[in-house]
Amino acid sequence: MATRINESTLADEATFIAAQSLQRRSLLRLAVSGGTLATLGTLANAQSGSPKLGGTLVIGADADPIGLDPVTLTAYSSYDFTALLYSGLFRWNADMKVELDLAAGYIAPNDSTYIIRLRQGVKFHNGQDFTAEDVKYTFDRILDPATASPSATLFSGIKAVTVIDPFTVKFELKAPSATFLSYLATNPNGVIVPRGVADLKTKPVGTGPFVFESYEPNQQFTLKANRNYYEDKQPYLGTVVFKFFKDQASISSALRSKAIDMTWFKDPKVSAQIVKSSPDLVSAPGKTSRTFPVWMSMKAKPFNDVRVRRALSLATDRKACLQTVLGGSGKVGAMVPESQVGGYDGVGPMPYYKTDVPAAKKLLAEAGYPNGIDLGDYIVVAANALDVQCAQVLQQQWAAAGIKVNIKPMETAPLIGLWLKGDFGLLSIALSWSPDPDAIVSRLLSTGSQGKGIGMADAPLDKLIEDARAILDNTKRAAAYQQIQKHIADQAYILQIYQYPLRWEAWRKYVKGYVPLAANIRTFVRTTWVDK
Repeated sequence: MATRINESTLADEATFIAAQSLQRRSLLRLAVSGGTLATLGTLANAQSGSPKLGGTLVIGADADPIGLDPVTLTAYSSYDFTALLYSGLFRWNADMKVELDLAAGYIAPNDSTYIIRLRQGVKFHNGQDFTAEDVKYTFDRILDPATASPSATLFSGIKAVTVIDPFTVKFELKAPSATFLSYLATNPNGVIVPRGVADLKTKPVGTGPFVFESYEPNQQFTLKANRNYYEDKQPYLGTVVFKFFKDQASISSALRSKAIDMTWFKDPKVSAQIVKSSPDLVSAPGKTSRTFPVWMSMKAKPFNDVRVRRALSLATDRKACLQTVLGGSGKVGAMVPESQVGGYDGVGPMPYYKTDVPAAKKLLAEAGYPNGIDLGDYIVVAANALDVQCAQVLQQQWAAAGIKVNIKPMETAPLIGLWLKGDFGLLSIALSWSPDPDAIVSRLLSTGSQGKGIGMADAPLDKLIEDARAILDNTKRAAAYQQIQKHIADQAYILQIYQYPLRWEAWRKYVKGYVPLAANIRTFVRTTWVDK
């Protein structure tokens, strides 16, 4: 293999390889033409008129960021900020296809090797030049166990990252992977950080369209335009301000009074009401991407007994939860929502999904609990009213089968810590959109840190998950995840209750050029302008 690659040749080969890969890697739906997003039909419709430079966009946010270092992030509340501060080698476009970002092109000489040519002339916000050394530094840091990066599991298939020259980097994988480019394209997992900058958690430095200005906890977060951003004329806005609100009523009031220009809602009923009463608002329901699961730690009694877990599943009326909490705006839950992989619908007939209270009681008796069981604390995210409401519905349903729980709302940061370590009995924390179904099911790998934490020991499931990563045919991969979902449901490792759009977005009609994503991350603030 050549150690140096001519840039123009690389770009041509990248286009050729991507075209050849459209059938072989249909899951990724790669688009590496290098064209700007303004050429996409979805965005073109949103951009009526010529973009205006300058101005301020005020966004109503429902949660502060919990850290800003993309390598160590665990909280979804930080993703909006990292999406505007940092760039990766690839990114998702408005049609949720992977396209070039900091990469100028790539070749794949085989299914487990990617040689990526980088854009030249790109600078980090601190003036430091972006080079291949920063790419290697980022992934070495992710894979270093001392970093404890949540992305380490996603990129565990990397064998080596090699700098070929200042603007060429080679990734060698341990095996072919259908997930690799999707992960590289996803913020914050695949974004690049600069060498030598120590405190990214509170002083972020990226190559993204906006530069960190200031942060006042519980008040606001301010970004300024990066006028050295590599894309011509972008961003259009001069300033972006996130104002923080702790409840939906405050956000609704701020939107009505025009104190904010844009926001989103967790509750579909609230969103429908405010948009109906305000005709100058644009409303954009998201795609089905959020799942509400009940996690169990199986490293101790009683959850190490499959009969207890199955009894919980049989005592659960998922359709009633869906109707009561969401008014039917969603569907019965699956481990992997259909928005994650084409041709897949994870809510076919599933083991132990049918509500059967007598059968639940029988299983509990067989497990040694003929008079019912007290499962102790059921931990939920205090800040999410819908999650708390669903937990209350489940508490009532389970009581009918003699299963008692104590609902314990908790702040997000400590809850995430317990969840990742497996230090809980019952816990609900919802999963949002992920770049690949592997990111969801890999949490149950017996060999992974989170799987170990919750007591997973299922070699057949491990093999199913690992095999699915390497399937490049979309139809076969969809079937593989259906099999994985059935296995998880049969063993009742996790109770999936329902799935629905993560957020319902809303903005004033004078906000132009914005496109909501299935991931519900505001990446396209970079193409937004204000036409007041």
